[in-house]
Amino acid sequence: MAVCKFDVIQPASVEAAIKTLAEFGPKAQVIAGGTDLLRDIRLGLKQPELVVSLDKVEQLRGIQANDGGIDIGPLTTMAELAVDDCVRQTIPALADAAAWMGSPQVRNRATFGGNLCNARPCADSAPPAIVCNAILSLTGPRGIRKVAAGEFMTAPGKTVKLADEILTNIRFPKLPPFTGSAFKTVTNRKAVEITITSASARITLESKDGRIADARVCLGSVAPTPIRARACEKSLIGQSPDESTFKSAAQAASGDCKPIDDLRSSAIYRSWMVEVLVERALTTALARTKRGAA
Repeated sequence: MAVCKFDVIQPASVEAAIKTLAEFGPKAQVIAGGTDLLRDIRLGLKQPELVVSLDKVEQLRGIQANDGGIDIGPLTTMAELAVDDCVRQTIPALADAAAWMGSPQVRNRATFGGNLCNARPCADSAPPAIVCNAILSLTGPRGIRKVAAGEFMTAPGKTVKLADEILTNIRFPKLPPFTGSAFKTVTNRKAVEITITSASARITLESKDGRIADARVCLGSVAPTPIRARACEKSLIGQSPDESTFKSAAQAASGDCKPIDDLRSSAIYRSWMVEVLVERALTTALARTKRGAA
């Protein structure tokens, strides 16, 4: 298949990029790491007239601790997220997801912002962002608007971001004491493979050895978008964080998902794996409430 012809522009600022997007509208496509867009162009799924590369917009890079939380630039790569000490200690679920994603070559190119904006049901960074209450800043001609990570994706490949907007920051607010998070996934191969099913969990205890005060569980690749396991979360609140509680919660999570059959897996296998992964994620998250991310 012949690849469509397109021009490439490399603006040096967010403002210049937004101006270009406003001028070209849907004829333009933003590129960050390019691990998805270039594939889609080769397959003929997207045929832009202009590709707007954000590679030179330095203000979109970096990881910065602020007021107990963390601000992450959307051009930060998965490789950077996986090894950053601040991310590993504060939002270890995100470090888990970044470390597992793809191959080393992919992790060195794929960006956090790109993974979110591509809005795949299997986007590994989305469940950790959702359970850890991340807030996304979308900047466009009308200014900046903030969207909760759980409200960002609306359908496979679709988000609330408008054509003339750019994701400019991902903010993780400060979480309460005695909080831990984790991400677990299963694939057909360890690397260069799309996630079959994933689960991210965050729990907060009342005290070091207390009951569960708050819980968030998000599932990937089992619905059109990553979804909160509401029945699972409800079953955890007020309970002792033990094996029995986690097993019951994992069974509830299986009922929260809506998997499909496809080339990578059957729906029933995905449902089974939800139980396994949720229990593992909760167990790891619990360990991290007491001794930090490992």
